Amino acid sequence: MTNWLQILIDDILRLSKEKNKPVSIEEIMKDANVNKIDAMDAIKEMKKEGLIKFKEEVQLTEKGKEKANMVYERHKAIENFFGGKEAHEIAHSLEHFLDKKDIEELKSMIKEEKEKIIDFEEGEKGIIVASVINEPKIISRIIGIGLSPMSHFRVEKKRDDEIIISAHKKLVVIDSSLANKIYAIKVGNESTIDRAT
Repeated sequence: MTNWLQILIDDILRLSKEKNKPVSIEEIMKDANVNKIDAMDAIKEMKKEGLIKFKEEVQLTEKGKEKANMVYERHKAIENFFGGKEAHEIAHSLEHFLDKKDIEELKSMIKEEKEKIIDFEEGEKGIIVASVINEPKIISRIIGIGLSPMSHFRVEKKRDDEIIISAHKKLVVIDSSLANKIYAIKVGNESTIDRAT
């Protein structure tokens, strides 16, 4: 199963828990910002895993309810922690790949001020703590290039339309509009385990 499909499945589980009733394909498409084919791929996988029953709407099984509760609890914990108008979107991005240990570490780290990557200067290091991206395919791509929460990075070069960073011993070029949606905390050279370069 691809990363984006698992992200979409988590989105459907969370949406079902939030609605507390069966959800339609249209609701899934709107909430997760996906097309019908993607929604149906996730539904097929969820049926295969025994998480749902499906006729015209997605209805969680007991197994699906248990998994939905776990996804929803992660989502609410992150949302409550960040607060503010972007909290739901931040939680929407982070809920997919942070476990309880990561959330606790994030809580202790985030006491420091977070900034958008776009606002970092060349040479500055940081740790990614959040994003306000809610499209499963884009989230999957970001994770794939090594920019998941808790990833260490260093800004190597800034240009008007892109930023070059090093993360996980490779250089990554990201568009400025994307760098405007990813949040990090700055870390000093002396306190950082140099995992960025």
